[in-house]
Amino acid sequence: MKYVRNEWMKLWAKKSSWVMLIIMLLLAIGPAALMKYFDKPVKENWQETLQQENIEYQNMLQDEATLAEDKAYFQELIVMNEYRLANDIPPQTSTTIDSFMDFVLDLSRMFVTIFTVVVAAGIVSSEFSTGTIKMLLTRPVARWKILLSKLVTTIFYGLFIYVVTLVFSALVGVILWGTTVSTPIEMIDGVIKEVNVWESYFEMLALSFSDFFMSIFLAFMIGSVFSSSSLAVGLTLFISFMGATVVMLLSKYEIAKYIWITHTDLTQYATGSSPMIEGLTLPFSLTMNVIYAALFLVVTFTFFMKRDVTA
Repeated sequence: MKYVRNEWMKLWAKKSSWVMLIIMLLLAIGPAALMKYFDKPVKENWQETLQQENIEYQNMLQDEATLAEDKAYFQELIVMNEYRLANDIPPQTSTTIDSFMDFVLDLSRMFVTIFTVVVAAGIVSSEFSTGTIKMLLTRPVARWKILLSKLVTTIFYGLFIYVVTLVFSALVGVILWGTTVSTPIEMIDGVIKEVNVWESYFEMLALSFSDFFMSIFLAFMIGSVFSSSSLAVGLTLFISFMGATVVMLLSKYEIAKYIWITHTDLTQYATGSSPMIEGLTLPFSLTMNVIYAALFLVVTFTFFMKRDVTA
């Protein structure tokens, strides 16, 4: 832990670490102000609005020109509107604390990954570029401990700004919208169910950590092996943002099931979602992530342990 503490202090001594944290907090404040400004309160006559909508949907169902799939869609909307009317559940037209926190979570998933990748890519490569790695390795400390402390510090930093941002968004949400939550509904197998917004929120939060960790391991490996933070950042972010497109292009081939980018985004297994490739399961994706994570770490530590830094 002594080495992790040293790396932690070195990390926070950099202005960029504070700048990234401030940006994350601004990502909660800025959208909150806009959402509050453009909020539309629930209309007092929302029941009449839903009844009028159902009349229009009924007319569409009776229209012979309406396609079969469209009729099924309109029928579902009618059933959902009737459920809201029967249970006095107004449609959501304004922001609530849960919808705001969902929005911030989506933003945080992307930006925390980007910022943590930047740290992971530079925490080792910067030592080589500045020459301080020679001084670091002259200490009577095993190389693997030095590298492990840097990896753990990177993970702690990412988790720290993630938690701070989400807690801050909760405080902002309570201040602006109170603790009232929305009541979204969905139809599953012909049955209307009310969605538990907090179960959905924490499910997405838990599933988002896979991409977080896999991006760190990849960037850490590239930065350590090639001593280039720009290459590590660029390649990792390219894979992260273009991965879904690559998977879709390769989806008809069996090999696509064994490529790591197919499995990094576990939110594809969230309730109501479908995996990118038919037949994939959450346990299989978790197994593939563990295998690739182990591979990235083995390559990273092996290369670092054998690397000549005297030149």
